[in-house]
Amino acid sequence: MAEVLGIVAGATQLLDLSTRVLVASSSLYGKLKNIPNEIETLKKNTELFIDLLWMISSDFDGPINSHVHSLHVTHRITSILHDARKESEELALLLEGLSSNNSSSARRKWSAVVSATKEKDIAERCRRIESFKSTLQLWYQHQSNARLRRVEHQLSQVTVSQEAAHTSMSLLAHQARRTSTVIDSNRAISKRLDSHEDPCPSLDNRLGHHRRRPRRNAGLCTCCPSGSSSYLSIYGLQLFYSQEISHLPNCPHRDGSISWSCGVRTLSPRIQMMVGIQLGGWTLSMVGGLSPHNIVDRKKSPAFIALREARMNLLSWRQDLTTKREYRLALSSAETNRQKEVKAVFNTLLQKLREAFESGTASPSDYTADNSHALHNFVILAAVFVDLHEHLSSVLNDTVELLVAGNADISHGDPVNNPLYCMFAVWLDTMRIKNNKLDRILINHGCITSQSVVEKSRDPRFVAMFRKNPSLLEGHDQYLAHAAAIQRSETELGRLLRQNKIDLWTKTPSILSLAVGWTTGLQILLDAGANPNDAILTAIYEDHLPSIELLVDNDCSLFDLDVWNYSWYGDALSFATSLLASSDVVCLLVQKLVERRLQLLQLATKELPETCLKRLGHHKQHHVQPSPDYNAPEVFGQLEAHKVPVPMALWPGSLTNLCHHPGMTGALAERLYDAGFRRIDEPDEYGRSPLMKSILYFSPELSMPLARWYLRKGCQLPRSLAYVNFLDQAKRFRELLPTIVCITKDSKLCGLLRIFQKLHPEGVEQRDNCSCWCSTSGCTPVGIILRTRPPPWKSRIFIDRQRWLFSLARYSCLGLSLEKDTFADICRLEVFDRLGMAHTCSRYHYQCDGYDYYSGNDSSDDNNSEQGEVQEEDRHLKKALDSYLELYLCLLYTYADRFEAFWIAWWIALEYFFPFETSSGEHCYPPLNLGIVCDPQSYDEARSHDSYEPNVKAITAFLADCIPQLSSEARAKFFGQFQPTEYELRKLSYWGI
Repeated sequence: MAEVLGIVAGATQLLDLSTRVLVASSSLYGKLKNIPNEIETLKKNTELFIDLLWMISSDFDGPINSHVHSLHVTHRITSILHDARKESEELALLLEGLSSNNSSSARRKWSAVVSATKEKDIAERCRRIESFKSTLQLWYQHQSNARLRRVEHQLSQVTVSQEAAHTSMSLLAHQARRTSTVIDSNRAISKRLDSHEDPCPSLDNRLGHHRRRPRRNAGLCTCCPSGSSSYLSIYGLQLFYSQEISHLPNCPHRDGSISWSCGVRTLSPRIQMMVGIQLGGWTLSMVGGLSPHNIVDRKKSPAFIALREARMNLLSWRQDLTTKREYRLALSSAETNRQKEVKAVFNTLLQKLREAFESGTASPSDYTADNSHALHNFVILAAVFVDLHEHLSSVLNDTVELLVAGNADISHGDPVNNPLYCMFAVWLDTMRIKNNKLDRILINHGCITSQSVVEKSRDPRFVAMFRKNPSLLEGHDQYLAHAAAIQRSETELGRLLRQNKIDLWTKTPSILSLAVGWTTGLQILLDAGANPNDAILTAIYEDHLPSIELLVDNDCSLFDLDVWNYSWYGDALSFATSLLASSDVVCLLVQKLVERRLQLLQLATKELPETCLKRLGHHKQHHVQPSPDYNAPEVFGQLEAHKVPVPMALWPGSLTNLCHHPGMTGALAERLYDAGFRRIDEPDEYGRSPLMKSILYFSPELSMPLARWYLRKGCQLPRSLAYVNFLDQAKRFRELLPTIVCITKDSKLCGLLRIFQKLHPEGVEQRDNCSCWCSTSGCTPVGIILRTRPPPWKSRIFIDRQRWLFSLARYSCLGLSLEKDTFADICRLEVFDRLGMAHTCSRYHYQCDGYDYYSGNDSSDDNNSEQGEVQEEDRHLKKALDSYLELYLCLLYTYADRFEAFWIAWWIALEYFFPFETSSGEHCYPPLNLGIVCDPQSYDEARSHDSYEPNVKAITAFLADCIPQLSSEARAKFFGQFQPTEYELRKLSYWGI
């Protein structure tokens, strides 16, 4: 019985346990059955939430300044978004691992069991995400309310603006009825609008968040507002028109408007009447009135007069600056020797400016009609003496402080009219920028700020200034990277790169350019992907060979550089030759150019088919050392046409023959020639050889040494080209030729005259096809110099022409070797011009350049009757021309053995008896210093001869007495008046003559 009871009890317990297991299993099955679907639902919801978070966070990805949120608020919100996105992405990854929609039945069951074990983790993450949702919902509700308040505020501003506009128009109508000259200004409207408080003030002020900024004058405009202006002076009045766009938001001169105005002003008293319109915000209004102004006449303003006097005192001894390195160093030495005198002039200038400002006769805010302030003029003057800035720092600082004391708007709508640009305008080399102390003075007084340099910060001249004054870059979003490059911090630069906080493509300024001179930093940035083109001009400008070589070796382009403000140079070679770059820089660039051309040729030989190579003039197998002087642009084009990958660094430029490089100089030509570029006589597509181009586009300091180098290498003009025809085109060379006496101390021809002598293979006596009255058998190159027709304001050309005329006999003895017939034609041509017969010359229209200057030039009326009278007069003049030539030949026969003395005496006589005059009777040539030579006036005291025919008796008598007096010593003394002036001697030294 006990056993039965035990069995029953056991069965009962088993049944109870089975029932419990069944109930638990049923409950567990119900839970596990729905887990896969719940996971998929939660997964989809999580993915949607992640997408929402990305959409919200994208509002904060742009620049901070473009949003209304402060830096503090933006940081808090982005931090919440980041945490929520991180939590959601981790949950999404967890759910992805548990997803089983596409799994088999067995796998789904196992996933359900595993999911149950992850339930607590999933629930915790969901709870945290719900918390983030609540926070974000609260923040978005706050933003919605803030936006609503802003809209309400804007609507209230619109209402106020409309009321103000209505008031302004009513006032305008009222004043118009009373014929008043004062019209309501839009500035009153702006002040009204500014008086309304913003319902959502910036959080920056409340949180005390401020950035350190460079010191500046709070009222000084440095933002360079854009605009334009023009004026016309008539009878002491100035008619003006101007268009001006508002200043930047943080500029103290900002009024939020665009204005167009015109009017009339007087400079004494300084009053202007102006009418125009202003567009600002929601308003469009008429402006105008009668008001004072600050525009002055630079010739009458005490401040500008003091500046002009100082400039004359400081620069009269040195004239214009030059760009040759040796000459610049000589000037620097001279400045150092005169530093006491220079400092005294600057102190006198400071005292005069103070007196003018204190007396009220001038003001720092005065400016001229062309938007030039006294500060601009002073900065240019101070920049010239950059080598003395250390010695002058005190007086420079005091003067700048005085000139900015009036909180003047020094920009006046002209972005270029800024003290910074005035300072850099006179500097072409980094040596002067390093010696500069003026930039720090201007920065301390607020004349240079970050916003005033942003437009020009890609200029290589600015890089050295940024290194000296890194505070100018503090407002830049890449300031940390800029600072790391300036401080040469390899650790900081690497950290910023690892954190992806450096924008390698920014160019205002380029981070790579700031690292020039620091090869380690350059290599780090280049390895990170920086563009070497961004820094190549800076490296050339700073004459730093290791940086140049590193940039070029990292595939920097040498041609077609797309660099703002220097695009006209086109390539690295042009930029180097335009500066004071050392010969080592040019040599390095040429070396790298040769290496790349040979690499391009090697690639073409390997990749192009034999037929294509033959068409280009090349072969697969080179039996001689390949030359870099080949048709590289065509080879590059064929490689691209055959789909061969070619690095852009191998682009050889568009010139087939580099000897036609637009930036060619003597040094560059020699480097290229030594490197294998020997086609120096090959013409371009217009038939002009490099020598011809150096003369046609003549610039003395560059073309003189270049032309002489070509001549030393045996280059000359084509024999088929008439020398005179070529000189007709080479106007600059033709005008400069007689400007100086080109004779060395050992009596040899030099300089321009030497080039003139050697330029054409047939010499200087080759005649042209002119067959009019000015020449019997054509004009010579010597004579064409006299045929140049200068405009009236270039009267100095007549001095050069007189010098040329008297010196021809001496030039002939020293190497030109002119024949007697050539001198006779020169005589005929000069008398021809003095008779006013230039209009009859077949080349007159090519020579006169449209200037009506000579007597006879004004007789060109098309009226038939007047034309007949002119032709009749020309026939009489032709007789006079023949008579002068007959007298010349007759007297020449008598004094042939003393030709130079005869030539001088003949032209002295004609200077008195038959002067070169304008149509108004003024003498073109300056009076001669006769010295011990007898005065021709005594041979015609009665002045009875008034015919065009020569005064044979007086001229013959004068020559008979004058020629014996012209001994070699007398001739040397006479020629002394044609010797170069001090300024011309400096030019001779600069040109290397």
